[in-house]
Amino acid sequence: MAIGKNRTAAIAALAASVAFGGDMSAQPARNAPGWFSKGVIYQVQPRAFSPDGSLKGVTAKIPYIKEAGATILYLVPVFKMDEDMDRSFWSPRQIASGFDNPRNQYRISDYFHVDPEYGSDADLRELVAAAHRAGLKVLFDLVYFHCGPSAPILKKRPEFTRWNADGTVLKGRWRFPQFDFRCMALREYLFANMAYLVADFGCDGFRCDVGARIPLDFWCEARNRIGVLRPDAVLLCEGSDSANQTWAFDADYGRLQFGELLASSVAKKASARTVRSVWEKRHAKCAVGARFVNHYENHDIATDVRPRREISWTRAGIDQTLVYMFTADGVPMLFNGNEFCEASPDHSMFGRTPLDWSAAETPDGKGRLALVRRLSELRRTTPALTALNGKEGLEWLDVSPADDVTAFVRRAPGERSVLVVQNWRDRAVVAKIPQKVSGAALVARGAEWKDASAVALAPFGFHVGYAAP
Repeated sequence: MAIGKNRTAAIAALAASVAFGGDMSAQPARNAPGWFSKGVIYQVQPRAFSPDGSLKGVTAKIPYIKEAGATILYLVPVFKMDEDMDRSFWSPRQIASGFDNPRNQYRISDYFHVDPEYGSDADLRELVAAAHRAGLKVLFDLVYFHCGPSAPILKKRPEFTRWNADGTVLKGRWRFPQFDFRCMALREYLFANMAYLVADFGCDGFRCDVGARIPLDFWCEARNRIGVLRPDAVLLCEGSDSANQTWAFDADYGRLQFGELLASSVAKKASARTVRSVWEKRHAKCAVGARFVNHYENHDIATDVRPRREISWTRAGIDQTLVYMFTADGVPMLFNGNEFCEASPDHSMFGRTPLDWSAAETPDGKGRLALVRRLSELRRTTPALTALNGKEGLEWLDVSPADDVTAFVRRAPGERSVLVVQNWRDRAVVAKIPQKVSGAALVARGAEWKDASAVALAPFGFHVGYAAP
């Protein structure tokens, strides 16, 4: 099923508008299925998640993932990794990791079969089936910007990749062979791969690695093809531009879009105004109602950032971040062990570094899990937190002191509005809010209301509750 001529022309016009600085912020974002926009994502790195690093180990933990409050399980790539030992085809991060391991999860050799490190194709099918029986959706990770240097498909179809004038393969940003999307046969090969993953393994959608560096018209056609097999499938783009959610993607996923903006306020103790200003700048240039995956850590950050954010931001700072992740617009995502304060300095995506599950039994770990479960419950039971995105569903309030505290109201037609007040400092403050609170808190810590619009907040204190009409 191909894109119609009118749709192709519209996409071309859209791309031209973006390229020449056209304002796409007035364009509406495409509708996303409710299971995604109202969901909670849990990203799983199998190498670390289970003691043996296997898919069976992940399957055994599906009841735990559900009890933690997640509704969507997102797997990093589990398909056959390239084993080429030529380090000129290794990423700098891979070399620096010290594992001396060619098997990078984002350097794929075979897009159709599970890597033996994780198990078998049958193990992946059972994982997806078990997740579905538990009521969870499952997202796979697509790595289509590049592939491994010894991928058999490159020998069979050399036109699939780019080449230098001297006959050597063109390496992309991470030193891996870069696919050539001018080749229509490559596109058909990748469309067939997506269809196979949906039809044979039963996944519910994809996170698209380096998606913003791949032509948008490819993703539009991918959306068209996959929609025939699974109309409610989702596509998440790593990266962001003003057009992708209008035509192809259900949300943007990028390390600079959420966690980095909070780093200034939480870790560097910059003004809390940063939280609001970055949100406003992001929404000003994106499609109306655009969605973002909110996370402070993922497989990249947990590998690269030292000390881990659980340490540098402190437990209280991370708890505050989680409150924002779950109550601001967008879809929250937890990474391996975030829900119990796991912060092993040994974590790496390039080798076996199992989670320290003993952290789940500590007071901090139990407290964090209780908070995550409560925030997840609120997303399920409070329509104002998930009904609308962007300016339609979130109104920032001018508070005092603005350098310490943020406040916003989440709204939904015909539903009770929710007020969220947060102290981003490690010192106590009294905040004045131009919005009265109504009734007891839905979830709160260190918040004592002096009157209906003034609240004393402990260090990193917060209040989430209904706003007065």
